[in-house]
Amino acid sequence: MRFGLLGTLRLTCEEREIRLGGARQRAVLALLLLRHGRTVSVDELAETVWDGSPPPTARTQISICVAQLRKLFREAGVEGEVIVTSHPGYRLDTGDHGFDLVDFLALTGQASALAGSGRTAEAADAHRRALALWRGPALDGLTGYALEQEACWLEEQRLNALDGHAELRLALGRHQELTAELAALVREHPLRERTRHSLMLAQYRSGYRADALETFRAGHQLSIDELGLEPGTALRELHNAVLREDPAIAAPPTVHDPVCDVPAAPVVREVPAAPLVPAAPAATGMRDVRDVRDVPTASVAAEEAGNPPAAHGARRPVPPVPAALPGAPAGPAAPSDLPPNIPSFTGRTAETEVLDALLDGRGDGEPPRVALVTGVAGIGKTALAVHWSHRVAAAFPDGCLHVDLGSAPAAPGEVLGRLLRSLGAPGDRLPDDEASRISLYRRLLRGRQVLVVLDDASSFAQVAPLLPANGGCCVVVTSRETMEELVLRHGAVRVPLGVLDGAESTALLDRIVTGGRTVASPAQTTRLAELCDGLPLALCIAAARLATRPHWTVRRLADRLADEHRRLDELSLGGSRVRASFELSYGCLSPRLASVYQRLSLLDVPDVPAWAVAALLDCPVETAEQYLDELVDAHLLEVSGPDATGQYRYRFQRLLRLYARERAQEDPDRPAAEADRDRALHSWLTVAEAAHRREYGGDHSVVHGPASRPHVDQDLLDDLLDRPLDWFDSERHCLMAAVTQSARLGLASLAWDLAASTVGFCEIRSDTDGWRRLCEEGLAASRAAGDRQGEGVMLGELGASLLYRGESENAVRFLEEADGVLRAGGEVYGAALNACKLAVAVRQRGDADRARVLLDGALPALRAAGDLSAQAHALNNLAQIALDAGDAEEAVRLGGEAVALARGLGATRGAAQAFHRLGRALLAAGRLPEAEAALTEAAGIVRTKRDRLGMAYVLLGLAEARLRAGRADRAGEDLDAALDLAEETGSTVLLGRLHLLQAQLNEKTELDEPVAELPQA
Repeated sequence: MRFGLLGTLRLTCEEREIRLGGARQRAVLALLLLRHGRTVSVDELAETVWDGSPPPTARTQISICVAQLRKLFREAGVEGEVIVTSHPGYRLDTGDHGFDLVDFLALTGQASALAGSGRTAEAADAHRRALALWRGPALDGLTGYALEQEACWLEEQRLNALDGHAELRLALGRHQELTAELAALVREHPLRERTRHSLMLAQYRSGYRADALETFRAGHQLSIDELGLEPGTALRELHNAVLREDPAIAAPPTVHDPVCDVPAAPVVREVPAAPLVPAAPAATGMRDVRDVRDVPTASVAAEEAGNPPAAHGARRPVPPVPAALPGAPAGPAAPSDLPPNIPSFTGRTAETEVLDALLDGRGDGEPPRVALVTGVAGIGKTALAVHWSHRVAAAFPDGCLHVDLGSAPAAPGEVLGRLLRSLGAPGDRLPDDEASRISLYRRLLRGRQVLVVLDDASSFAQVAPLLPANGGCCVVVTSRETMEELVLRHGAVRVPLGVLDGAESTALLDRIVTGGRTVASPAQTTRLAELCDGLPLALCIAAARLATRPHWTVRRLADRLADEHRRLDELSLGGSRVRASFELSYGCLSPRLASVYQRLSLLDVPDVPAWAVAALLDCPVETAEQYLDELVDAHLLEVSGPDATGQYRYRFQRLLRLYARERAQEDPDRPAAEADRDRALHSWLTVAEAAHRREYGGDHSVVHGPASRPHVDQDLLDDLLDRPLDWFDSERHCLMAAVTQSARLGLASLAWDLAASTVGFCEIRSDTDGWRRLCEEGLAASRAAGDRQGEGVMLGELGASLLYRGESENAVRFLEEADGVLRAGGEVYGAALNACKLAVAVRQRGDADRARVLLDGALPALRAAGDLSAQAHALNNLAQIALDAGDAEEAVRLGGEAVALARGLGATRGAAQAFHRLGRALLAAGRLPEAEAALTEAAGIVRTKRDRLGMAYVLLGLAEARLRAGRADRAGEDLDAALDLAEETGSTVLLGRLHLLQAQLNEKTELDEPVAELPQA
């Protein structure tokens, strides 16, 4: 046999391809191959196959997959066990069988060894043969985090091989044939500097000097735009060599070798980047295929020896520093104006790495390296700048300057005077005018390596005169402002600071609080960190309060902070005050923007899209976006997205929301602000109702109340609701929060109407918890307001959610109570919809006669209302009653009527249910081709809606139809896919039915009766 991972997972035996089973079987085989020769535990297999969420039946399913693989090997004529049971799992031994990944790694290793011994042509040939093994993206078609990580690592090995092959061919003088190939590879991997380096060299050696310079320019711009970094040393040095036509990069004599003349394997698409997790050491002593990661490449070895790699240099965090720059002016001792280091500094690893990139020195004729550290007050900008400056001070032998521009704002001339004196200029001989001081400052810095820290700057105008002119210097600016001019005119690298994550927050508390109190109370320490919102200033204040009160427990302080009304008070005692730090940012807002900020805080939603803010402010969406972007620039809001509808979403940090609400309490026009808030909440009803209409083919199967619907522009609705389910997925948490806030504010008709317009989406997404919470909030609000219509509707929807969960007894109780309330209030249409739900519940409890009476009684009211969806739903349930009674032809007749109605709805879930029920009826009647056609129609609809549970039921029906038609292979594929979906949704009833059919499939028996129905609560 021969195994293949370098492309789609492939298995051949004597050139004959062996067909593998479903996704789970392929995932099991892929992981065993990646760990070949080592035992893989059943738990690791399950984690991989189900992407971190294995079902309770996972171990059984894994054993079935392994048994099926062993059967495949035996049927292919393989003797002996390829997959061996080895506690606590299985081990795959390739033995004498072929494996493309092992061959690839062996060939690339051989190529490195040959290149190291000067056998360039042979090394190039080894690379060529290695690349020829690739058939496409590694593990193509397999999904899941663990396997995608492996695919990313394999893709990196392919790209390294391509780069190595190109460099060897360049060394052999094959530059002309390489230009087009490398240009395509650079287009596909534009940030890969090693590849761009080879392309530039090939272009230059082929006589295309202008093209080589353009290749550098495009890469330079992309690196700045995407990463905020200059290109690496090797790329810049090659650029300079091209400019001066350095003989060192001239083309070598062409070596014609018939083997090397064969082009490398074609470029395949890039696998998205993902973090790599090294494999654990093999307990058996056998090497994992990934152990190649532990072998230093030639460039890494050179780097560790102190020499830059030949093709592209990896930037060291802190390079060695010479004693002095040649030609540096003699002068006084190097200044060191840095404030003391921060002993409690914690985290900021990624930001520190960005700052480390500034240490890549530049020549005196180039501009200085500049970083702009931004964030809200209290986020730790100064702490990062000071900590990093102390960390890298040795890289600046001519001194470190620090100016606090915020504590005592001064004119640039005065600040320059302080800096000049630090640099050794006589204080009594300083020029009087600012321009002369700037000139002297830059002359003194010429040829020197100095770090300049400009802390708490308020504007670009304050910073610009203090910037050195030479590339030997480095500048770090901290500011609450975005300073676009600093980025655009001086190439500053932006280093935005956010809050610390949970681990960093608790680590900061641990470093300040002594006595082991935080370690002894990990849960309360985590709670305290969350209440401080990860804001370093708040964490430091909380930690200082504990440190100065050794008799306090962590829980005591956390309990004090838990009260939102006093949290800012607790964190604003003493010299360091959170509230005062927020006032610095808030005080810079215009009156209009401050009002927007206050009113945003009145919405109790986790985040907001711009369209909802437009409703809040009663302004165009474009104006709302401008306000939101200004608040983001002021670091008072955070932005995320885009969401599934393409909208960006904006949110508060929790402490900033509390601060904004405090300011909102001071609003002199509170009634207008509250009216704005209510209009925004009602706008969610406008959009939710429109989404329901689009998803259900009309205003079907829902009762509405008298709540107002603010106007939302039709073009905006079209954009938001192009895929209604995507809108719901993006807005789900806001919808829940809007219902909850509306209920709390006494807006009962809004609360229950918004819930009723939303629960249909919860059903499609199998979100029974959300469905239930929405109904409970709407019910409580309706009862508090004495709104009997809302009470009846919410009781019915609550009963439907319980029915969907399989709690038919409780469901009947709520549905019967809803029936009484709705009929007493004269709600004929609502009572008819409720009767359809009740009919499903009583039928499931065995009372088919009552169910039929309820459905027959509901149909006239549904027809009068013109509700096609509910009519089709009632007919579907009558068809199921006929099926239960063994009358398949009557079920086919009723199912046909339901389909006829559903066709008028478009591609809705109701239409999918109608086609599914008709398919089940046709299957029971033995009309297999017609049944498969109806079920295929249903599959087409639910697939577009990503309705996982509905798709699982449809696939079950298709598997049954195809098995009974004698097409066991196709039935097995349907069944595998249905099992995957059912396990995702956690439907135990469906899983039981699928396992029953699987057992019958394994025995190659036919089913006599249908076994499932698409749920219709």
